[in-house]
Amino acid sequence: MIRLVDIHKSFRGQKVLDGVNIHCRKGEITVLIGRSGSGKSVTLKTMIGLVSPDAGKVIVDGEDTTTLDRYQLNEMRRKFGMLFQDGALFDSMTVGENVSFPLREARRYSKTEVADMVREALAEVGLHGIEHKMPSELSGACASAWLSRAPSCCRRRSCSTTSRPPASIRS
Repeated sequence: MIRLVDIHKSFRGQKVLDGVNIHCRKGEITVLIGRSGSGKSVTLKTMIGLVSPDAGKVIVDGEDTTTLDRYQLNEMRRKFGMLFQDGALFDSMTVGENVSFPLREARRYSKTEVADMVREALAEVGLHGIEHKMPSELSGACASAWLSRAPSCCRRRSCSTTSRPPASIRS
């Protein structure tokens, strides 16, 4: 569960968020709609602690994240997965290496565990057996759009966020 309570944020004197209140319940899909520059991405970044609000509270699973120190904030962020626009894949790495990147960086899992999680995540998004392919070998935007979801599935995040979902996964 995530709650934003009376969130305010300005950059260089320009108000971006002015008293934002949002309540995202477990299992629900919450959509932020607004024109370009209206603060949707800043809201998402505030939810996951990448941007600190000037005022207000961010409550994640009952804990006010605005009071957390750097270490605690990093631990809280592990609950989230981010889906990036256009897949944001490293073109010099295989699909499996792309999906496993955050797992390898965390250094908490053995190579066997990582390989198993990658296979499961790819199967979960309908892309079983493509771990050894390069991103350029994928056919169609749909495959890369679904592939962009795999790293988030890999670590069983409590919440996944995206600022602009690909058209092929919007419905």
